[in-house]
Amino acid sequence: MAKVPRNFRLLGELEKSEKGASDGSCTYGLENPEDDIYMVNWVGSILGPHNSIFQNRIYTLKLKCGDNYPEAPPTVVFVTKIDLGSVVGPDGTVDPRQLDVLNKWEPTSSHTLQSVLMGLRSLMSKDPYRKIPQPDEGAMYDVKKPGGA
Repeated sequence: MAKVPRNFRLLGELEKSEKGASDGSCTYGLENPEDDIYMVNWVGSILGPHNSIFQNRIYTLKLKCGDNYPEAPPTVVFVTKIDLGSVVGPDGTVDPRQLDVLNKWEPTSSHTLQSVLMGLRSLMSKDPYRKIPQPDEGAMYDVKKPGGA
């Protein structure tokens, strides 16, 4: 299989996002499109799944696609406070070992920023997370850019 250059891959993901190629439950885009020519810093949102404690809430995340993306997965940090097993530490960082799409990451077209967001949303709809009491709506982590940048 031919290796797609990093920027081409990210341009493709950006185009899909801008065209709304999903059901709208997860969205993403560049954090600062004018200043980020290397497409490193992204912002995403997840609409909480129905029939869960997350319903009717919107969760904001920051994603960082490092120099090795897509060979290496993005770094993911929640901005909106959440009680979810894959979120560790006081800053909202997602532990890649706790989320299948990150833990089993491959540089294929099925592993994308969209699939990371969908994986987190899917986790929200599973027991025991779907019923765990959550921080107050609107509560935020003190977030720096993912990966320390």
